[in-house]
Amino acid sequence: MPLLKSMNTIGFAALVLLCTTSGNLNAQLMHNQYPCAECAVGDNNGNDLKGFIIRNKRDLYEKGDNVNAASGNTWGYMQIRSATVPSVNKSGEKKGEMNYAESIMATYALYKSKNGAQATWWARETNNPKGPLTSKMVKEQGDAPEIPIVRYETITNDLTPKAFTIVEYSNNLFNERDYDVLLKNYFLVENGAIKSSDDYKSIISFYNDFLKKFTYVDDPILGKRSFITMHTTPAGNKYIGYFNIVNDKLAGRLEAVNFEYQKDKETLVKKMFAKLTGSMVYVYGDDNFDLEKPIVMYAREHEIKLKRRHTNTTKKFNEDK
Repeated sequence: MPLLKSMNTIGFAALVLLCTTSGNLNAQLMHNQYPCAECAVGDNNGNDLKGFIIRNKRDLYEKGDNVNAASGNTWGYMQIRSATVPSVNKSGEKKGEMNYAESIMATYALYKSKNGAQATWWARETNNPKGPLTSKMVKEQGDAPEIPIVRYETITNDLTPKAFTIVEYSNNLFNERDYDVLLKNYFLVENGAIKSSDDYKSIISFYNDFLKKFTYVDDPILGKRSFITMHTTPAGNKYIGYFNIVNDKLAGRLEAVNFEYQKDKETLVKKMFAKLTGSMVYVYGDDNFDLEKPIVMYAREHEIKLKRRHTNTTKKFNEDK
């Protein structure tokens, strides 16, 4: 998938290069190592963690409670948003000062568990998409946030035993590698794409059944396999999910589909396969959303092996040699 590049103005009219949409963030590397933690938490003109908490608290609680109730607290629910924050000069006459010309992408995350909500943030050192994760707790300034701020490990450790985590993003500046490292099975979905609380319940049920088709996910035999899943909720809303096995877990995306033209189907198929890494791709579900032809054509042209699986199958994915 091509990377889309845009320019974003932050503070003092500093221009920072942002590269986005694939999750394979091709960021501009910085000389400075760390972002300004105070800026990430609450001093970035509202484009910070506290601002994200204020704007999304009600939505977080409503959807998070839906996910917890529908899954019996066996699924996790997060909301994320990414934004640039100034870095901190590591040397020279201005050592320790904020540098808006060398901004670093930070991720703000909100988590809703059955016991309440928590917020956190993290970034990658020097803005390197593959660099070490970094975060820092700061003393509260001004009004305390409505949701307590914790280190990201506190949240990700709580999510470790979950069967799946839904990660809803408010913008698409995120780095998918973060979630490959931090979470177990997960999918990213645009905030608002899942239409109703009943859809959450139906989606969770569908993917719980999908997980049952694995003897276990951390099987080396699954390493070169990918999965396309199709599900229609009782309300008639259609969702397509596509997954790779990354770090011995399912990592993917979920999208709502509503095709107007044939070219929309072809565009989605190309988008999915651009993300899928397996030489064998399973198409799982009882619907095909009229995508069978473009999927078969793409797979044939790119020498990808396809296998069809319906929801009533008793065969495990691990059993295919």
